Amino acid sequence: MRFVLIFVPIILAAIGQLILKTGMNQVGNFNLIRSFINPTVLVGLAFYGASLILWMMVLTRENLSFVYPLVAFSYVLTVTLSKFVLHEPVPTLRWLGLAVIVAGILLVAKSA
Repeated sequence: MRFVLIFVPIILAAIGQLILKTGMNQVGNFNLIRSFINPTVLVGLAFYGASLILWMMVLTRENLSFVYPLVAFSYVLTVTLSKFVLHEPVPTLRWLGLAVIVAGILLVAKSA
């Protein structure tokens, strides 16, 4: 249960990024007002808001020095989702960099 509480806000943040990217693609050239009235952008922000609330709960229960490095999983998840959902190109070197991040996450998680 401990890791579920830690990873749910991280996953919500990654999904929020994906939704925000989709919404901003709909907006086109950056325009703050159009961004904030775009329903897809608002859904992405809602995911971020939910992530923030859950993350605050995590911070009341865990050491920051343990949980904050685990946030790096959001990078891995966001790139993976970008590849398979948004069909963005992800070069081999980027995948190798993500593998290094995963190794670091595993080391931090092992210290729990």
